[in-house]
Amino acid sequence: MTKQIGVIADIHSNYTAFKTAVEYMEGRGIAEFFLLGDFVSDTTDTRETMQYIYSLMGRYKVHILRGNREEYFIGQRKVLRGEAEGPKWIYNSASGSLLYTYELLTDKDIDFFESLPITFKYKCEGYPSITCCHGSPSSDRELLQIGAKNTKEWLKKIDTDYLLAAHTHMQGEFEYESKHYFNTGSSGIAIGAPGLVQCLILHGSDASEPGGPAWKAEFLNLPYDAEYVINAIYEKGLMEKGQWFIANNIYILKSGIDYTPELVTTAKNLQEQATGQPVLWPFIEEEYFTKAGATLGIPDFRNFTP
Repeated sequence: MTKQIGVIADIHSNYTAFKTAVEYMEGRGIAEFFLLGDFVSDTTDTRETMQYIYSLMGRYKVHILRGNREEYFIGQRKVLRGEAEGPKWIYNSASGSLLYTYELLTDKDIDFFESLPITFKYKCEGYPSITCCHGSPSSDRELLQIGAKNTKEWLKKIDTDYLLAAHTHMQGEFEYESKHYFNTGSSGIAIGAPGLVQCLILHGSDASEPGGPAWKAEFLNLPYDAEYVINAIYEKGLMEKGQWFIANNIYILKSGIDYTPELVTTAKNLQEQATGQPVLWPFIEEEYFTKAGATLGIPDFRNFTP
């Protein structure tokens, strides 16, 4: 027998891309899904994305875990409730995108995030088990890049022959010591694939099929209406709240080039050099984000009118 599973991750509130992926997979007859975290933040359509997740769970068999973005929102609620120490987010280029999203989430949504694991082992009789995670099996922030040393170490460590992850926003696969690693890429803000939804379909075969039992990945890059997503950033007020961080996201959506970590680090370093004082995130001044954007060559999309 054969089996198909649709795998979607790193949606980042890009409901348009998410819906494109699901509808394509439905057209292929898929009725089982993995959702591997980072559902919201960074684009505008948080409510639509959450409602679509809940709807999908009501219609199909959905295996779901949380990513680092979900962890951020869980943590910020604890800070605001006085249950944890940490900075309160503010509207600026450092944390404005997160705060914009947080204010669109409900307690039900964050309770849902808290209920999710950071990893699960998929088991189905007759098919090989799969270790599934957002970042790595122990951390939703660890990056498992294709061929990297830590990725190889995880392949040796896990007790399955298949490891499935996301978080890097870069699609790919490789084999190491007869074990297989698949990364679905990002459906919402793909690196190196502007205007495309990255996701994959797992094709499983049991012992009755040639080469089975085994899993193979069919990597998908589907076109979607990225211009709507970009225009909505201005029309729904996200650019005003997230400034340079969101300008960088638009650059990724348009070009596939990502300077996210460099943007924040460069701005922080520039402010520390200028003031001689340590800077704590998210209290980085806008002038240093502007200088960082210019240094990195990120176009200033902040004042664009769609």
